[in-house]
Amino acid sequence: MSVTDAVRRERTVRKFSAEQRARAVTESLQPGASVRAVAERHGVRPNLLSYWRRRARVAISPTPGDADAAMRFARVAVEPAVAEATDEHGVIEIDLRRGCVRVRGMVDAAMLREVLALTR
Repeated sequence: MSVTDAVRRERTVRKFSAEQRARAVTESLQPGASVRAVAERHGVRPNLLSYWRRRARVAISPTPGDADAAMRFARVAVEPAVAEATDEHGVIEIDLRRGCVRVRGMVDAAMLREVLALTR
């Protein structure tokens, strides 16, 4: 028996319940959480946790052909600008369920997309 045969025989396939997967995914989506650290705590490889995260994202995102899928819009409130002595370009403030994102200064579309992508 070769070494690779022995390694293959020692490897076991673990089954994780939907609850265990959901717990790991939820924990990994918390602000400041590291996929690697969360994966280690739950006894899985980081690439498996990333796969679960992608599947969870697809499960909650409506598909283009889904007639029952409702569009989601962000609530936008426009308030009069309050000039600050140090800020001559303004502030973009976005209220999210998990908190608030405030972007100060000159913001282009690419930067705003990147900031919003980080909030998902």
